Amino acid sequence: MNFSNKTNLSKKMMAATLAVMVTALPAAQANDGKYPRNNPNFDDFMVKAKVVNVTPVYKYITINTPVENCYKERVNYTDYHDGDRSGRMLLGGLIGGVIGNNIGHGKSRKARAVVGALIGSQIGSSIADKHAYSEQHVGYERRCEVQNVSETRKEIAGYDVSYRFRGRIFTTQMPYDPGRRIKLNVSVSPVID
Repeated sequence: MNFSNKTNLSKKMMAATLAVMVTALPAAQANDGKYPRNNPNFDDFMVKAKVVNVTPVYKYITINTPVENCYKERVNYTDYHDGDRSGRMLLGGLIGGVIGNNIGHGKSRKARAVVGALIGSQIGSSIADKHAYSEQHVGYERRCEVQNVSETRKEIAGYDVSYRFRGRIFTTQMPYDPGRRIKLNVSVSPVID
């Protein structure tokens, strides 16, 4: 083989190697979703671990609701009747005034009429007192009271999740049930003694 053939062969091999590298580079950088992309610092990555147990964690909430309770209450009433006091006093005053006016003659007639009216009015009041009475009867009044009714509810506050990672069991609390597998963010750092 001569020198020019060797040079051509070398150039062809370099071109072929360069072509393979150019076509392989994008394929090497492509990610089909099977493996997570690493962060630029390559210290953190994500993996999935098998969930071995999920236990709901409950909290109890008490709710107070105002409720109006109404009922009928028995009440005793007393009605007072005054025996028609006003009418009897007026009638007694008129009769007394007429009688006082008819007794005697002279200037004192008006005074006797006034005194007769006062006495007649007092007699009418006394008669009304004798005829006054009270009545007792029973009735019902509606009464209402507001009371707080308490209700306690049980709600899920989260989940205690146990999972297996590299042969060890770990437990964490999560706000939801992760299902059969849990995503883990793994961080790698060197141990410095």
